[in-house]
Amino acid sequence: MKHRVPPLGVIVAAFAATTAFGVTVFPNESTRCDARPGTAIRHDAGGWMEVSCDGTYGWPGVELRPANGGAFDLSGAGSLQIVVSNAGDRAETISAHVIAKGADRGKVEPRSVRVRPGECRTIHLLLADARILTDEPVKLERMRGKVRCLADNGRNWAETASVEVFQCQPGNPHPLRFAVLDVRTAFEGVRPKIVPAADFFPFCDRYGQLRHLDWPGKIHSDADLAEARHREEEWLAAHGDGPISGADKFGGWASGPQLKATGFFRTEKVDGKWWLVDPEGHLFFSLGITCVYIGMETVPDNRQHYFEWLPPWETLPPCWDDPSLKHVNFTQLNMDRKYGADYRTIFADMAHRRFRAWGINTLGNWTPERVRLLRRTPYVATIDFSSKTRLAAVKKAVFGRKMPDVFSPQFAADVREQAEKLAEKIGDDPWCVGVFVDNELDWESPEDVPAVAEKYFSTVAAEVKAALPNHLYLGCRFAAGGDEAWRAASRHCDVVSYNYYARRPEKELPPGSDDKPLIVGEFHFGALDRGSLATGCGGGQTFDQNERAQCFRDYVNFCLDDPRHVGCHWFQYTDQGITGRFDGENFNCGFIDVCDTPYPELVEACRATAAKMYPRRAAATPIGK
Repeated sequence: MKHRVPPLGVIVAAFAATTAFGVTVFPNESTRCDARPGTAIRHDAGGWMEVSCDGTYGWPGVELRPANGGAFDLSGAGSLQIVVSNAGDRAETISAHVIAKGADRGKVEPRSVRVRPGECRTIHLLLADARILTDEPVKLERMRGKVRCLADNGRNWAETASVEVFQCQPGNPHPLRFAVLDVRTAFEGVRPKIVPAADFFPFCDRYGQLRHLDWPGKIHSDADLAEARHREEEWLAAHGDGPISGADKFGGWASGPQLKATGFFRTEKVDGKWWLVDPEGHLFFSLGITCVYIGMETVPDNRQHYFEWLPPWETLPPCWDDPSLKHVNFTQLNMDRKYGADYRTIFADMAHRRFRAWGINTLGNWTPERVRLLRRTPYVATIDFSSKTRLAAVKKAVFGRKMPDVFSPQFAADVREQAEKLAEKIGDDPWCVGVFVDNELDWESPEDVPAVAEKYFSTVAAEVKAALPNHLYLGCRFAAGGDEAWRAASRHCDVVSYNYYARRPEKELPPGSDDKPLIVGEFHFGALDRGSLATGCGGGQTFDQNERAQCFRDYVNFCLDDPRHVGCHWFQYTDQGITGRFDGENFNCGFIDVCDTPYPELVEACRATAAKMYPRRAAATPIGK
């Protein structure tokens, strides 16, 4: 049956007035609204603007400019929030960006939201995207997030030329109709600290923190580390039982329905909603954190001047991916300072204690055996890079890791070998939720995606089930890929996994896919207010730790309310170093910082969410309703 979309007026009336107060860009009599080619706009008496696109132009939308030809003054704000709705009969990705006066439009990154028919969404554009600037350019290498120069900041929000709201469809132009309801600023802006370039280096202090800024909880001495340890021990003593009322030892819902107990994790649809079921037969939603290991290495070679202090050069170990280079791990150094020689044992113990207290019930992907096999928190296992044989006949790579040559006999042999090795370690361990195989493969590159996908998932499923018959096959952690790959995964995986960095997971099941449970393998949000130089992947930008925590709650609650999702896992346990990991990523993505200090806002958001997790999930709308 064709989806019935309510009139725009009904959609607008249903929109709750949740936008933040500040500078109102629209509706505003001082703002001029210009239609892009192939676009018509109509202003409603209620103050909102209808945008109709005829499908003849690849970038339809509207451009908002000051009516007097001057510039918007957004200098006092931290973000711009744009509320849009969709009155079409198909989901649309609506994008927006802010163009500073004199800026190169081609270098301005837009932000987007996926808006379903009859839905209102908010696009969040971070304005205060720097807490530090230099007066002259400084050269920084092997880092994603860097420090911009005052002279070429490129985002002088005091002189904003335009705000543009549009739909990107150069490869698939089609008619659409959406509305712009509200455009206004939120949060009080932050004036970046200006650091003379001559004084910028070194910018990383002896604890791996940004030297030029201060913030609550920053570590300035070993005595601060000892005090932080003491305070957290007191907190864990008071909160160690965790926020999940009636939880069993696995973190399942012991006070909920009693289902068949098989001694292992499995899936079951209950009252029209997919669930995991834990070994004791209790409903289980997998709320996890990935990469529970001791920090991340950074490369000091040819960058020694970045660091205020380094251990003796001859003591630095080689990089795991390039033995010709050294590496330093500041989280590891801080753990040694904080806990002493037995820090590795204490780290593993502390992770389990924290997770129970926070309401986290799953150790996510890439957590090492020394943590997983303590068998105090359920965990996922992984077979990473399932084959040495990689597909040769491919198109130009689009995104992700190169596909295996699934038609080579070596592929099945490689998967079998690694599955059997994993089975030797975890066997019939009831604490194992399931097994991921591979990560973020390039599903756009094969010439014949349906054939490759079918062969890939059928082979992997067969080998995993042969070696690990009592554990769930959790899929390949999609980051991109078309309908054909998704359909094949749904035929052969117990749970279909995908990684999704946005304000909420928005994957729509392709037509013809089987009804299977879903799990988010990675998501996160980051902010710049605690010394980070980069926020995170995709749509993970937030203004500060408070908004970051709220975004965590919103994301998890969306998964709880969706009857298909059986879990979601935050990436990752520890922040990446400000000088970048092996590929330059230096995101504020951790539940704890480089000094092993938990982010209190995130912890409290997690506890509050976990406390209501199971009743909320039980009340979710069933599939098809």
